[in-house]
Amino acid sequence: MPDLKDKVATRVGEMSTYLARSGAAIELVDIQDGIARIRLSLTRPRPNRLVASLQLKSGIERALLDDIPELRGVEAINLPPYSELGWDQPGFVPVDLTGKDGGTTR
Repeated sequence: MPDLKDKVATRVGEMSTYLARSGAAIELVDIQDGIARIRLSLTRPRPNRLVASLQLKSGIERALLDDIPELRGVEAINLPPYSELGWDQPGFVPVDLTGKDGGTTR
């Protein structure tokens, strides 16, 4: 009987073909305490890569948890805090999004 890591690795391998067609890649890093740790990447430009990455992670997590009931969760180790928009763009520098009058810009 295959262990948890083998089951997850097999399922990730199956997903990889489909993800590559849509401009994404997944790598299983390891499994700790029943949680699969993955690394996601997008191979095609998108308007908002953070949102696309979070959506991708959510779909992968749902598929893995549905197929492998003993898996407790999925963690994408390379996704930043939700507030870091543009985090994966070359030369990213966090900026203050408040206007000169202290209000937020639109």
